Amino acid sequence: MSGWLLATLGWTGALIALVLAARGPVSRWFGPQAAYALWLLPFLRLLLPPLVLPAWLAPEASEAEAQTALSIHYETAASPPLAAAPVAEPGFLNAIPWGTLLVGLWLAGAAMFLWQRFDGYFRMRRQLLANARPVGEAGGVRLVESPTVDAPLAFGVVDKVIALPPGFMALHDRTRRDLALAHELAHHRGRDLLANFAIQPLFALHWFNPLGWLGWRAMRRDQEAACDARVVAHGSAGERADYAEVIASFATTTSRPLAAPMACPVMGDKSIIHRLRSLTMSEISPRRRRASRALLAGALVALPLTASITYAEAPIAPVPPVPAVAPVAPVAPVAPLAPDAPPAPPAPPAPVAPGTDSNTMVWITEDENTGPDGKKVVTRQERRVIIRDGEALSPEERARIEADARRDVANARRDMAEADRDIAEAQREVRIARMEFRGKDGEPPVRVEVRCDSDSKEPVREWTDKDGKHVVSICKAKIAAQALDGLKEARKAIASDPNMPADARKAALDSIDAQIDRWSRDS
Repeated sequence: MSGWLLATLGWTGALIALVLAARGPVSRWFGPQAAYALWLLPFLRLLLPPLVLPAWLAPEASEAEAQTALSIHYETAASPPLAAAPVAEPGFLNAIPWGTLLVGLWLAGAAMFLWQRFDGYFRMRRQLLANARPVGEAGGVRLVESPTVDAPLAFGVVDKVIALPPGFMALHDRTRRDLALAHELAHHRGRDLLANFAIQPLFALHWFNPLGWLGWRAMRRDQEAACDARVVAHGSAGERADYAEVIASFATTTSRPLAAPMACPVMGDKSIIHRLRSLTMSEISPRRRRASRALLAGALVALPLTASITYAEAPIAPVPPVPAVAPVAPVAPVAPLAPDAPPAPPAPPAPVAPGTDSNTMVWITEDENTGPDGKKVVTRQERRVIIRDGEALSPEERARIEADARRDVANARRDMAEADRDIAEAQREVRIARMEFRGKDGEPPVRVEVRCDSDSKEPVREWTDKDGKHVVSICKAKIAAQALDGLKEARKAIASDPNMPADARKAALDSIDAQIDRWSRDS
């Protein structure tokens, strides 16, 4: 069983990595729906049982292996039974079944992963329906208005629901309202919610693997892009531009587990940029669609080649009974050994050496042994332990504290670098949108600006200007200020830690203060 689990883990991880590498080219050549269909490969490999083949298909053993097996069988059958020799008891560490323990921890983590995902989903469902007000029904899907959502949200597999913000059905912009509803209804028609539920065991087995977390986010982006393609499959260029404006207008909504929101955060998993890029692609020709289906069918046909293969055991001819042998006389018991002499008590700790720190305790121990030449050898060993408030602090703990401080600085730097990359990518996508989507007056329907407004504390804002254009503004300075505040909170926690030595605290605070000073000058 554990062998099949490990083989499944290895093959599904390899297939997730393959899909992550191939989804970009496949989306460009064959469309986002083909990229979304690639996630069938690791999911179906998870469900693939081990294949048991007949014994006659097993590879034949070599002549040397057959001779070795025959000689072992002959010696076992012909040799008389011997008295059992005393076996040394295994050590404590050798007695622990490490393989079983690791498999148990792995499966326990997978169970905890599934519990968190589904518990979070059902708590979200209860919260959305607690104060919901029904406003209609479309194709067997209930439409409700809930004060806990700020954008349309589809959820439910059996009881299908779309939660809408209050007053959504009374919007004057009917085009925006109908396109948002069409997106959520397309999720239900495409069984996307069922796919989110069914694929959770795959990512639960990879709860410790970064590929699993990357795969879940990539699958959700491909799912949203494929749903967008279904909505605008037969739409004109103007309808695609209107739909792109609807996607950008919901750029700051919050994603929820296992549900299908209209949009995901711009600064989070880059779902908006991925979906806008997918909308700018040219129409996929029927020849490319047929080619993508043929390639996917070939991959599914080849998938059983990755299954775990075992062979049925061949019937073994019965061995003739061995004649009885006279019993061997019992062995005389061995005399017990004399008990060892008790070890000498350790020497008392020596006084603190002059010149040492008052928080450092030093003592010297002496061990007396007999050398190879029979002479007595005295070994002296000096030990130092740093004492802080009555507790010992080892060099490993000091190194860990300093490493935590360096990690906080590195995390803050990484957040700033990711913010710069996201802003640059958003600007590039806006330039593409300006070239391909134009309104009636020749201007793009959505304008993204990198600027800061003094009357707002939010790094990302959206509004409609006096010309009726939708504007999304991103403030880099406020993003940097949030990262700077996080670094200051880390400094405050280190400065108020009573268990950290003064020299370790000073080294950590100097490193953080230098980074704060550089960011303060840059901002």
